[in-house]
Formats: sequence, C-alpha cells, structure tokens
Amino acid sequence: MLKKKLFWQAILISILACVVVTMFAAWLAREQAKEELQTYLKDVAEQAMLRSDRAFTVSGNILDKLDRSDLKDCSEAHQRQLSIFIFKELFVRDVLYAPNQQVQCSQSSRVVYSLPPRDQQTISGPSLWFAFKGDLFRPSVLYGSGPHYAVLNSQYLVDILPVKKRELCIEAVLNNRVLAKTKGTPAHDNSWLQQSKVSLSNPHYVITAYLPPKELQRAWLGYFKDWLPLGFIVCVLLIGIIVWLTRRSFTMGLEIIEGLQLGEFVVHYQPMVALANGKVCCAEALLRWQRQNGSKISPDLFIGYAEENGQINLLTQFVLETVITDLAKLSHLDISVSVNLAGADLASPLFVENLAVLCRKYQIAPSRIELEITERSFVLGQSAINTISLLREAGHLILIDDFGTGYSSLSYLHHLPVDLLKIDKSFVQALGSGAATHHVASHIVQMAKDLGLEVVAEGIETSDQAEILKEMGVEWGQGWLYAKAMPFDDLCKFLQPSTTTPFKPLSSDPLPDAV
Repeated sequence: MLKKKLFWQAILISILACVVVTMFAAWLAREQAKEELQTYLKDVAEQAMLRSDRAFTVSGNILDKLDRSDLKDCSEAHQRQLSIFIFKELFVRDVLYAPNQQVQCSQSSRVVYSLPPRDQQTISGPSLWFAFKGDLFRPSVLYGSGPHYAVLNSQYLVDILPVKKRELCIEAVLNNRVLAKTKGTPAHDNSWLQQSKVSLSNPHYVITAYLPPKELQRAWLGYFKDWLPLGFIVCVLLIGIIVWLTRRSFTMGLEIIEGLQLGEFVVHYQPMVALANGKVCCAEALLRWQRQNGSKISPDLFIGYAEENGQINLLTQFVLETVITDLAKLSHLDISVSVNLAGADLASPLFVENLAVLCRKYQIAPSRIELEITERSFVLGQSAINTISLLREAGHLILIDDFGTGYSSLSYLHHLPVDLLKIDKSFVQALGSGAATHHVASHIVQMAKDLGLEVVAEGIETSDQAEILKEMGVEWGQGWLYAKAMPFDDLCKFLQPSTTTPFKPLSSDPLPDAV
C-alpha cells in the first residue's frame, strides 16, 4: 500500500516538475521575445525620426534658398530652378510658388488657385497642410512659410527598410493628429507592442512603431523552441532525482532492518547536570546511524520515516535494550537514562510489559529508566494517557520533551501523569537575546512550579544562559556547554570520579554550531 502511494506521488511530482519547467521556459521565451521586439521597435522609431527630421530640415533649407532667389516670376527659368530641387531629393514631390497664399505656379504647372487654410503651424514657424492635394494625383504634406512651399511625400516619413521583415506599422503624429502612416495600417490597441520617439526639435512631434500580437507570438515560439532541449534535460534530471528519492523511500525500511542486523545503529548519551551543583544526574539516549560505508543518516530522516511506516517500535526496542545493558554496567553509579518514546510505542499494548521484562532481566530499577514523550503523543487520546500512567506507576519518571512547541495547555497539564518538563532549546537560546520568545522560558518555569513539576532546560550553550535558568529555579540542564552526545565508552570516562566533581563552565561564549 505504501509503495503504491509513493509510486503515484512520484508520478504526480514528476508531472508537476515538468509542467513547472515548461511554464518557466515559456515565460522566459516570452520575456526574451518581448525584449527583442521592443528593441527592434525602438530602433525603427529612431530611424524613422531621423529620416523625418532630415526631410523637414532639408526642405526648410531648399525653401530658404528659393525665397532668397531673384526668380519669383514663374518664368521658365524659375520653374527650372524648382525642378532642380525636386530631382535632388526623393521626398519632395513638387515645389509651389504661392505669394499671398495664391498658387501661381509649380515646377510643371501654371495653374492658379488659392491655398486652403493651414492645418497647423510648427514651433519653428513654417505652416503644415496634412492632406494637401492641389493639382497632384495623391494627397501630400505641404510645408513652408511662403512664398515657396514644399510638397512632401508623406510616406517617405514612415517608409523605412527594417533589418527583419515583419508586419510593422509606423505613425507620425503632430499635436495628436496623424501626419503620416504606413500603408494598410490597421486599428491597433494596447495589445500591440509599441515604441515611440519624440523629435528633438519639436516635442509635439512623435513617431511610433507598432507590431501586432501575432509577431510576439511568432518570436515567442522561436525562443521557446530554443529552450525546449534544455527544458527536456532539466525535466529528465528532475525525474531522475525524484525516482532516486522514491526508490530510497522504498528501501529505507529494509535498510533500517538491515542496519539493526549489521550493528550500524548505536546509542549515544548526552549528560544532564544539576544546575545547583553541576553534578551529572542523568543522560539522554540518542540514536545514531552510521552505514558501513561511513555515511551517516540524519535522525530526522530515519526516525521520521520509521514513525510514518510502523518501524519505530523496532528502533525503540533496540534503544531500550542497549540502554538497559549499558546501565547494568554502571550499577555502581547513581545515574539514570532518559529514552525518547514515540506515539506508536504508547499505542502498543505490549510495550509496558516488555519494558518491565527487560528491567527484571538486567535487575535495573524502573526509576533509572526515564521516559521522554513529546506533547504530540497526548493527542493520541486516553489510551496513550493510560499507558503513560501505567509506566509512571511502575516507577518510571515521565518527561514532556520539547515543551512549548506542541499542543499542551495549562489546563491540560493538570490531568497528565508527568514529572518533569523539558524546555525546548529554541526558548533557551532566546534568553538575553531580546527576541520575541525571550520571556517564554520564565513563563514555562513558573507554570511548571505551579503544577509541582521539575524542569530540565535543553540546548544550554553559554554560562549566562545557565545562570539565568538557575535564577529562574530550573533544576536540571543539558547542552553543549556541559557535554556533547557521546558513545557509551566516552560516557564511562566522563563519569569517572575525576570528572564527577561539580562542573564549572570555562567560557560564557556560545559553542560552534557544528560538532
């Protein structure tokens, strides 16, 4: 059942991983496509503005020369002079001579007519007619101050040859009115990509380049195809890691059993001391797993797995047997050992009897085996509380481990068969730090005193922390300030008469984070 569950979980996680990778590749491709097209539009708008500015500047210079010329009589010489300027510049369609707004002639015509009212006047002075036709075959832009006027090809202002052929649209707008735009420019909205360029000589003159959404889609597809191979490789790697982790989960249970058979599990002991005099009174049994290849498995990993998959009872049994065997070798010392129990241990109907049998077999008083239970164990209900009561009646001291991080409340503790509270190390390390949890430890101690319970503080690292806890009335302490967890042989040396004198910390500085 478990393997089937893990199998489907692995499939689901693999699918989700591939979906996430694909979506990320798609997003990245879109951002790249958008950046490329925006750069492209910016270049196009700048080129169009340069072209447009040149057209008006050159036209202005031509008109100035003509206005200063003595030929203003529409003679053949005058018309020939007009044609010379037209042939020099492609964007000039014609030049009109229109004194007092009356057209007298152009380079090829002597038809007389009046100019229509101008559309706008530029900042520099010349007037503009946006759709001037006159006697021409198509509307153009008329520009000038008079008496000469240049008839400009409006398409020249927006017709450029971009490096890449796209469905590009360009608009030239003066004072919010379209002066020129590319042929076939459709209506556009905010979904179109666009970049604008403002004329340096006239801030009201703007040229904007547009691209329709399908161009973004086309560019995105190209980038997405480029990212697909890398995305595929990442998906394969992720699936491989997920499969490896899943197979590891499949085999973890067998590895635990094999590790017990091969003697890979060992019990280390971390001493507890009386804060009043520094004497060692107890030690906590901590399970360690080192494979034959030298690799170490974190307790958080294998204990969590064993709890979820029903193998924690095997590990607890191993710890109890090891602890009781070791205690038998320390019969000359007044020291006890605390053992951590899981919820599954309390739920076992044979646990109390099996522990009693072990104590009788090795002639170990139950009081020398203290039992640590997390607050979560009490959520199991009345059956767990009944088991704890039986263990306490048998003579075992009951400790609530990591108190303050679980579910207990003051009203609930009144009904629990416990003897000691162990303050979680996170609250101990907050002492004197000014952290939000700075005062939690003192509240826990006061609550324990009100209930007639003794207190053990875990994770003591500095002499200052030990002194504060002692002033609070905490009876027992445990942490790297006194000793790290150690094998049984090292514990025996630690408990030699020369080391059982009251412990005096050497420094108030915290110990390093790593052992």
